[in-house]
Amino acid sequence: CHVESSPLRKEMMSDEVVQRCLTLLRNSPDVDTLDITGGAPELNSGFRALVEGAAELRDTKRPNLRIIDRCNLTVLLEPGQENLVDFLADKKS
Repeated sequence: CHVESSPLRKEMMSDEVVQRCLTLLRNSPDVDTLDITGGAPELNSGFRALVEGAAELRDTKRPNLRIIDRCNLTVLLEPGQENLVDFLADKKS
């Protein structure tokens, strides 16, 4: 966690970067873990697309791919995150 992290910050990983991360993951068969961390990565607008893309790769071609979300749990109280637990459970292998 960074001292200056906050849900009020405006910096955000772009959709282009999310897609580049998924391309890198697809093209790197030796990578067996996607470990997502940060202050609250779930608040990033591309978080669910990243998890969905990685889960699709795992379910179709890379059954040993682990997807880890290091959730700090306080994000569960943020508006718009009410279904986060169900989303993550659905994407769990």
